[in-house]
Amino acid sequence: MRTDDGLAGRLGPHRDLLLFACGVFAAAYGFAVYNTCFSNFAVQRIGMGPAQYGILESLREVPGLLTAFTMGLFVCVAEPQLAAGAMLLGGVGVAAVSTAHSYGRVVAFSVLWSLGMHLWFTISPSLTLKLAKERAEGRRMGQIAAVSSVAVLAGIGTVRLVSRWAPYHALFIVAGLCLGVGAVFLSRLPPKLGTPDRPKLLFRRRYLLYYTLTFLDGFRRQVFGTFALFALVKAFHTGLAAIAELQLLNTAASIAAAQMAGTLIDRVGERKVLCFNYLVISLLFVGYAFAPTVRVLYALYFLDNLLQVCGMALPTYLKRVAPPDDLMPTLAMGTTINHIAAVTVAAAGGIAWGAFGYKVPFMAGASVAVVSLIMATRVPNRQPAAGG
Repeated sequence: MRTDDGLAGRLGPHRDLLLFACGVFAAAYGFAVYNTCFSNFAVQRIGMGPAQYGILESLREVPGLLTAFTMGLFVCVAEPQLAAGAMLLGGVGVAAVSTAHSYGRVVAFSVLWSLGMHLWFTISPSLTLKLAKERAEGRRMGQIAAVSSVAVLAGIGTVRLVSRWAPYHALFIVAGLCLGVGAVFLSRLPPKLGTPDRPKLLFRRRYLLYYTLTFLDGFRRQVFGTFALFALVKAFHTGLAAIAELQLLNTAASIAAAQMAGTLIDRVGERKVLCFNYLVISLLFVGYAFAPTVRVLYALYFLDNLLQVCGMALPTYLKRVAPPDDLMPTLAMGTTINHIAAVTVAAAGGIAWGAFGYKVPFMAGASVAVVSLIMATRVPNRQPAAGG
């Protein structure tokens, strides 16, 4: 008898969930190591300014813009196997950054890993929801988010411990290898877990609100993801050790927040969670623009990062209104729409930063968060879970 079959027998129905969680953990650990280092690497080793950094981010988001098309190319590949291949490609790209000593090579390898990771980020929510019981989708999303947060915590902690002596190229190689390990775990998932015969594209009017919120979320997340850490490094000269410590604190808090947010979504519904999220984020972005000291910026970054877990309300809302066969292709289309905003925001924000100062991207982010709040009020209520 094969070893994995024996293991499956012992684990029973939990086998697939455990394999998926292990894959998520390995990938999140490796990507955390990479992300924690990259802003400092870009400024200190490559010498990027805000315009170069913004253009890099825009180019790195192009694979996300093409996600629906890319998913269509692999329409006959089961989701678990496609996820494994995507994660492996991401690992190769991340490890390859270790060899980059010029801006052009960093861009090329970043686009490579981005292609794999955007596929993984699209498939992951679908697999998570398919591993959830009815009316417990938020709880399952919270559990997987917590696994990811623990891995991120470990990855950031590793960077903090070795940042004074480990070179960037060694850290990038370790990150790429971890993504490869995650791909191995995902490759053991059964093909039946995915949806067969996925359509290449799916854009339906009934999901217009989901597409709109996803588009706005792409704008807001790109402002946060591109410019928050870059402001700390470029404008306030924050070192790698301090960045790692801040990320450690953020991730430790996110572990509990992910579980709480998932449970809250199941109990009160997506509309209330999303409205609260966008209201607070609009205020945080205004704070980013006018933060008087780096310590205030630390606090704002902490709160902003903590609220990222509320984003799981978007796929759970889609799961509630879409039949199973629509879920994966609609998530893929949502990722593409999300990146229409992301591709333009990073480059435009970087150029605006260089011309007018770093406040401009954050005020734009605040405006978009307000629009998101208005749109979130249109998310239909759902019957709260028993005991909610």
